[in-house]
Amino acid sequence: MRVLPGLLGIFVFVVSSCVNPRVLHTEKYKGQDILVGEGNFRALMAAPYQKWFEENRAAYQPVQPVVEQLKPYLKDVEMEVYMGTWCPDSREHVPVFYKVLQAAGYDPDRVKVFFLPREYGSHPLVKGKNIIRVPTFVFYENGRELGRIIEYPMESVEKDMLKILTVSGYRHELENQN
Repeated sequence: MRVLPGLLGIFVFVVSSCVNPRVLHTEKYKGQDILVGEGNFRALMAAPYQKWFEENRAAYQPVQPVVEQLKPYLKDVEMEVYMGTWCPDSREHVPVFYKVLQAAGYDPDRVKVFFLPREYGSHPLVKGKNIIRVPTFVFYENGRELGRIIEYPMESVEKDMLKILTVSGYRHELENQN
């Protein structure tokens, strides 16, 4: 009978260490729940993330003429967002990005959102993606990367997006920092 508790402990350890890091879950960072894994913006519409997400989304007013210019270029574009719910820059810029997508008529559910732990440098979610800071917004067309916004927009989210989608060779000023 003494063997049973030991085997049970080993079983729990093995099962918990095999959890897929892509599955959306919460972890603790400085006593707060943070999201980790692959998901979408809907995860930010629940407590405790909803408060800052909704406040920052509501506070931003996209520049409508830029949004109108952006609309035709978004049709075939795919996007990935790498963010941390623990990160002040993510809390500021991700709700703005979401609002710009909505204003441009782009379905935010099409965007893959990768919620990263605080120490994300070698995490499987960023392997091979060259994610140096969060948030990072990556834009693709036909599987080819068009550009990325790293940590903050150089002008505004919508202006940077328009440049990425229309200007050949757009590069964020943080692009080559490691």
